Amino acid sequence: MRKKERERLKDFRRGEDGTFSYAGDHVRLVGALGPSELLRALWAAFAVAALAVAVAGAVNPAGLTGCPYVVMPYMLQLVALVSVAWALGRLTVALRGAAGGRVRVYVRDETVGSLPGRCALAIGLALVAAAGEVVFLATGGAAPAAAEFALLACEALCCVALVALRRSARAAEWEGA
Repeated sequence: MRKKERERLKDFRRGEDGTFSYAGDHVRLVGALGPSELLRALWAAFAVAALAVAVAGAVNPAGLTGCPYVVMPYMLQLVALVSVAWALGRLTVALRGAAGGRVRVYVRDETVGSLPGRCALAIGLALVAAAGEVVFLATGGAAPAAAEFALLACEALCCVALVALRRSARAAEWEGA
């Protein structure tokens, strides 16, 4: 087990019937955005980013048909977006199932706390893929076509959406419950 997982175990207590229950700290979302509004903002920004990446791949630019310095960052960007989706899904489950809006501290830290870093990774990979596409075009790998410009526009849109998601996650205010 990783150290982080072992630290979390100290927050669980065995009951008289032999089951474990969480006895650690809880937090509650406070501020201008309620749980539904926060989730709506986060998922909307993610949907735009994911759609932009899907469209970038669907237009089939020449750089994505075998140029490793375009393909590799693009594929890693997809993995980073899956990581963002995982954190958003876990946060959604935690907020929807939270009694009185209470969320376990470690769940908040592993979801909202990790979203800015996960988004930054996806943004960085999108920029590397776009830079790779520019290098591919500049070195004469293919004649500039609409598909190449669509890839660059979609990567830019993905970056903007992920910056919005990152800001929304960082702006969420939590207090001990």
